[in-house]
Amino acid sequence: MNSKLDFPLFTVIIPQKDRAEYLIYTLRTCMAQNYPNFEIIVSDDCSEDNSVEVVRKLMKEDSRIKLFTHDHNLGMRDNFEFALNQVRSGYVIALGGDDGLTPGSIQKMHDILTSTNTELLTWSTPKFIFPGLYSDSGILTTTRKTGIKVIKSNDFLKKMSINLNYNSDDECPMFYIKGVVSTKLVHNVKRRSFENRFYSCPTPDGFSGIVLAGEVENYSFTTEPLSIVGSNHSSQGVSYFRDDKKSIKESNKFFKQNENITMHKELASQQYSPLIALMTADYLLTSRDLPGWKGKFPPINYKNLLKKSFEELASGKWSNNVNLENGINRELAVLKEIAIKHNLSNYYNYLLKTTMIKKYSITELEGSGFTRNSYYFDNSTLEITNIYEAAFASKLLHNLIKSMSIKNLFNIIFKTIKYFIKFRAKGKTMFSFIIINKQVNKKI
Repeated sequence: MNSKLDFPLFTVIIPQKDRAEYLIYTLRTCMAQNYPNFEIIVSDDCSEDNSVEVVRKLMKEDSRIKLFTHDHNLGMRDNFEFALNQVRSGYVIALGGDDGLTPGSIQKMHDILTSTNTELLTWSTPKFIFPGLYSDSGILTTTRKTGIKVIKSNDFLKKMSINLNYNSDDECPMFYIKGVVSTKLVHNVKRRSFENRFYSCPTPDGFSGIVLAGEVENYSFTTEPLSIVGSNHSSQGVSYFRDDKKSIKESNKFFKQNENITMHKELASQQYSPLIALMTADYLLTSRDLPGWKGKFPPINYKNLLKKSFEELASGKWSNNVNLENGINRELAVLKEIAIKHNLSNYYNYLLKTTMIKKYSITELEGSGFTRNSYYFDNSTLEITNIYEAAFASKLLHNLIKSMSIKNLFNIIFKTIKYFIKFRAKGKTMFSFIIINKQVNKKI
């Protein structure tokens, strides 16, 4: 039997703040893993709720959990950096305090990395939308696709420089929630950094995917749901589009914490913007400037960047947004400076006059259904209330969907007919059975 030392160490880092009500279930999904060489690192950034107590209680049940607390607020980026610095050699994945791992996923990660001979793996992630965020019952999504493939990194980076949308690309190999990476690649990035740190941009998710893609020629991708994303009222990405006082406070606090971390000089050294197109461009440019970084992508078309940014602002999500200090005006001011830097002021004014804001309602995410790539399940139907239950359900549903091939459907129909015939087959009458039985007994 193989010993623990025969398996490389896999570590989950959970940098978090004030997620106690969700964190307990996130940790439960980690504790359910059966991989023999595995540990969990929680870095708590001065939580004001009972997060620390929750972690300490679970530590008594599972010695694989390690907790770090701080005497001053680090902020999101530095909390991620601190947690990453505690990881020993092996592989690492990062989760938020409301996300989770699916059953058996660490072992599956190990198996795929071994079979594809890669050091970087990403996957499609289902999402658990907590009840009350978009609808009273909440939603669970899972992908309709199946399979494993190896992706050329420069093909991915080229796609990013054109589409400028890391967030909607399943194949983005960020190790936040939807990827796992060898610590060797993480240290390669740190050695290229001027400050010997991994995270060079305000948000730690997409940057990791783009910078790590440039460290390898190929990486692997699977549609297997190895983790699940949680989305609730306190999620940072959600806060930008909500107008309640708490979300406004959290958004402005985040901007304040990162006001000294400006975007790349080709983006006019502007303050951080939550526009996906700008973040993607910033990740690409920042990665490109790391000494010896091997990634290749075409020059960014700044006219295309402005167009995609305006399309985001016009999506309708931003139309009534008051979370930012000046709403849409804050992002328009950023875009205007970028336009000026690249002599595109006339194009900026053209977009300003011609871009129409669309009507948008996220309350449309109600009830079960499906799109071209995903299935949506109403949580009230499945009676799912937390990420732990959602993690098990997402794997079960994915495997069920995966089994629904044309061949299997024909087999199901054939078996159904066979069962029907078998259980409806006519037998002998009870009287005949008694007569036959008597005759047999006489012979005996």
